[in-house]
Order: sequence, then structure tokens, then C-alpha cells
Amino acid sequence: MKTLKIFAMMALCFFAACSRTPEPIQYGKDACTHCRMTIMDKRFAAELITAKGKIFKFDAAECMAGFLKENPDIASNKKSIFLISDFSHPGQFVDARKSFFLNDASLSSPMGANLAAFSDQASAIRSEKNKSATVYNWEQLLKR
Repeated sequence: MKTLKIFAMMALCFFAACSRTPEPIQYGKDACTHCRMTIMDKRFAAELITAKGKIFKFDAAECMAGFLKENPDIASNKKSIFLISDFSHPGQFVDARKSFFLNDASLSSPMGANLAAFSDQASAIRSEKNKSATVYNWEQLLKR
């Protein structure tokens, strides 16, 4: 019976450690994996969950993109989960692969790239303030 309890506890720990669910960002406490700045703004935060369940947190889309350029194996893994805060709904995370990214000088993202994510293209276009603004999809953003 004791062996069964130990086995059950080990199995529970294994599955908990390999969880592929997002971890809430503690704004004002968690640091960005890429730039090490404290994550403060719910409008720009991002989170990455690898195929093995490792979680990386970012203060901005440009930090997550920079991290992925440095780690192409994670970027190309179809089992990785990329979450980005929807600028229209701060703190609400959406699939970055399906999101649209507005680069507009009127935006003031934490790293100064003036980049915000939106769950749909129409929302990104509606948020444009400058004529020079550009909207990217996920693939285009990673190539920038």
C-alpha cells in the first residue's frame, strides 16, 4: 500500500511538472525571459510554453520574437504554445500564431518597438493612428 501511494505521488508530480497550461504572470514581480525587465503592462505581455511544458514569460511581443530567433528549435516546434496579450483586452491571452501585430508609433510598448497584438486583423487596423502603421501576422513578425 505504501508503494502504491509513493507511485501515485510520483506520477502526480510528473504530470504536474509536464503541464502545458499557462501560468499567470505576476505583474510587477515576474521578469522577462529575454530582456530581464520586470513585466508591468498587461497590454503587451506574452508567454511561451514549450513542448516539454517549460514556461517563458515576456514583457512584449518583440521580446518573445527575439527569444524565438535565438531558439529556432522552440519556434519551429508545432507543440510549442505561444500566447500574447490582446491589446484590446489587456491580460487576456490569445494564440500568437493566429494574432495580428500592429506596429504604430502611437503605441509605446515596453521595449520601444511600438508593437501590439490583436486577436483579429480588423481590430489591429481599427487601432491604427499613423499612416505609416503596419500590420503583421505571426510569420511576418518573426521574419522582421
